[in-house]
Amino acid sequence: MVRIWVRATLDYDDERAFNERLRPAFREQVALWDSVFEMPYRVFRSRVREIARENLARVEGAQVSSWEEIPEGALVLPCDDDDWFCPDAAQIAASAMVPGIAGVRWTSSFLEVATNRRHQLGIWRARLRPAHPRPRYLCTTNNYALFASEDSKELLTRHVHASRWVAAQPAGSVPLLAQRLSLMNRTLASQTSLGHLGVPISRRKLLRKLPRYRRLYDRPLTGELAWAQPYAERMGALMGELELRR
Repeated sequence: MVRIWVRATLDYDDERAFNERLRPAFREQVALWDSVFEMPYRVFRSRVREIARENLARVEGAQVSSWEEIPEGALVLPCDDDDWFCPDAAQIAASAMVPGIAGVRWTSSFLEVATNRRHQLGIWRARLRPAHPRPRYLCTTNNYALFASEDSKELLTRHVHASRWVAAQPAGSVPLLAQRLSLMNRTLASQTSLGHLGVPISRRKLLRKLPRYRRLYDRPLTGELAWAQPYAERMGALMGELELRR
């Protein structure tokens, strides 16, 4: 059986545990969120995680496991606690693991709002020319699968390291599958959206992003990503529950 491994996550349902483990560098963003919205940041993230858990439970031929529960040599699909997979992702990935194959990957798909103008240009470019240019990272949070081992744990934990590893492998040993087997759900509460990579987001920018995220989940998902429509609708309903503090 293929294993789905959700990387380390915070305990959003325990306020004390959440505050104790929250990284100091991200406290300012969480405090800003809590000052803007009636729904606390940790409650919103808990709701997002529940949507993802429902999705993961419906992946056929796969079992969500902690790292300690995964046997050596099992095929692992890594993800974050807000990521989604298509129902047959595990079966398609497993069927591709023939002798001589070290791992598999597929084209990343994102449900997101651009963080800046450069990011927006990249999104437009990807829509117009899906195969060009070469993506910055060959592996993103949930678009690859590797066999479990002590050596691969670091690669499954950090997609940047996995990208470098894939680039260094012999041609054909980590094939790129044609299907889009996953979707990265970058929510309004994601660390990328709230500015963890640079200057924390301002209150004004956060409020400007709110309607854009509501529109994001209103757009129907079609084609290869139609399987994700029920989860996008649940995200849309959750965004509708976000009320501003008075």
